[in-house]
Amino acid sequence: MLRRTLQALPAAPLPLVASLALAAVAAWAYLIDMAGMPAMGGFVAGPTFVMWTVMMVAMMLPTVAPVILVFAAATRRQPGRSAPLPYVFAAGYLLAWTGFAAVATAAQWGLHELTLLSPDQALDAPTWAGMMLLGAGFFQWTRLKDACLRGCRSPMGLVAQGLPDRPVRALRAGLRLGLYCTGCCWALMALMFVGGVMSLAWMAGLTLFILLEKLTRHPRRLSQGVGMLLIGYGGWLLLG
Repeated sequence: MLRRTLQALPAAPLPLVASLALAAVAAWAYLIDMAGMPAMGGFVAGPTFVMWTVMMVAMMLPTVAPVILVFAAATRRQPGRSAPLPYVFAAGYLLAWTGFAAVATAAQWGLHELTLLSPDQALDAPTWAGMMLLGAGFFQWTRLKDACLRGCRSPMGLVAQGLPDRPVRALRAGLRLGLYCTGCCWALMALMFVGGVMSLAWMAGLTLFILLEKLTRHPRRLSQGVGMLLIGYGGWLLLG
């Protein structure tokens, strides 16, 4: 995947590269600003959903940018191609993560109602945090994780029967990729409730790890290695 990305860079349209960079920077700027604000006293659905959605853009756009560049380079060679196809593809991908943002918002509401969250929106009981870490760690070893990771790492396989030549097809291809990546990474993203929903350090760390999962030549070893670390940390919290 890394080799394909490097090969696609010279063919990537400059406006596309600039748009991806600008969107990611704007999303991170919003989150940095939010992190500096006092914690909200209660749960408000609208702002919470917006926060999770922007978080998905900030964290997932950098990890999918290599795929978008490869997609743009491939569709650029198509006769009669439509210029916005890479943008529509990216929108489809982010649409899947917007769905995750809605689920995360509902989960945060539930945890808030059960008084399980601290003021910084992290699980305030080591037992619950340990159980979530164990769950995420064991998930890294499952067949479902492996299958979703393969689909998330090999996006061109989703369009093996022909590259999308219309916006609707590009949207569907992006959505399918987004669903694979959501299935691959949802357990890791749920760990934001362990580190704190607005923890910039956890956001950056998870973003880097997810990017490495997509680019490394041995993703299964990396995933399972991190899974063992999560299991160890979760067990320590439960037994500590």
